[in-house]
Amino acid sequence: MAGTQANHSELAERPRPVLAAVPGEIPVTRIRFSRDDLVLTRFGEAPAPLLEVSVGLVELRRRPAARGRWAVRAKRAFPATARPLLELIPATLPAPTFVDPSVPDLDEGLELVRTTPVSVLRQQVPASWRRAGRPPLWLRALAEGEPEAMDTVVRALRDFYLACIRPCWSRVIATFRADVADRLPVLATGGLAEVLGTLHKTLAWRDNSLERSWRTGEYLLDGHGLQLLPSALWTGPPLFCDHPRAFGGNTLIYPARPVATAYDDGRSRDLAGLMGHTRAAVLHALRTPRSTAELAACVGTSAPSASEHATALRAAGLVHTVRRGRGVNHSLTPLGRSLLNGNLNPH
Repeated sequence: MAGTQANHSELAERPRPVLAAVPGEIPVTRIRFSRDDLVLTRFGEAPAPLLEVSVGLVELRRRPAARGRWAVRAKRAFPATARPLLELIPATLPAPTFVDPSVPDLDEGLELVRTTPVSVLRQQVPASWRRAGRPPLWLRALAEGEPEAMDTVVRALRDFYLACIRPCWSRVIATFRADVADRLPVLATGGLAEVLGTLHKTLAWRDNSLERSWRTGEYLLDGHGLQLLPSALWTGPPLFCDHPRAFGGNTLIYPARPVATAYDDGRSRDLAGLMGHTRAAVLHALRTPRSTAELAACVGTSAPSASEHATALRAAGLVHTVRRGRGVNHSLTPLGRSLLNGNLNPH
């Protein structure tokens, strides 16, 4: 693990180096990509539990009108043992990064947190306290690497995950997979540069850089590339973490398009009214051919349920199913694609 870590922030809260703005120009933050960075940029293999914990805590404290449905449920389930996180992770960004390694395994992530070097704790813990007065004793102990204080953090992270995030983890995974699958056609036809420009409305790809109109400055990826992680819980603007490689490396977190509402236009609502929300979601998911297991994960249902919905859609002539070894692969028929695209002639 590297000896220092920068706080993760809204892209980009603390760029390096900060450049002087030109009078009259709109401030822009840039993440610059070298050739090696482009080669090594990739989507994450799965959601990162501790990143979802970190952004989830920020979501819980956003103004009520900005909260998602998850935040309402999580607030009711919030465990008392997780309360120390409210003192460690501030309500507004930037926030410390040693608590949220972007790795897909919870236990691995917690062990990375537990073994954070004292030099990192001394840098990040005091910076996270932005309230009036001195930080509480346990935070001062944490900044000095005292094991009991670190045990408090690890227990709080685990208990918050178990109480507030694990109950919806299958949905988090389904949303993650659906978002990535949705972007693969763009990657195939337009390349990585076009994908980067479609991750969020505030982002644009220009001159080998990912830009956002924000504060003037830039980040360099140092030839390590960028991990792209859609988050099912985060609803704010993209976040950038310059994690050490052991913590998952440079990571861009952006709000994933929810499975149930990714296509929430009038036509989609009409489809849901016609065939039910789950069956309409199955039809949407099969814009990309999928196995039954992949379809179930994408829609957030069981494999038998996904198979049943695919069978019903196949009987209606909307889905085509072919056997592949021991499994099957489902895809849209021309009729199904026309229905999805709203191109059917009612006459």
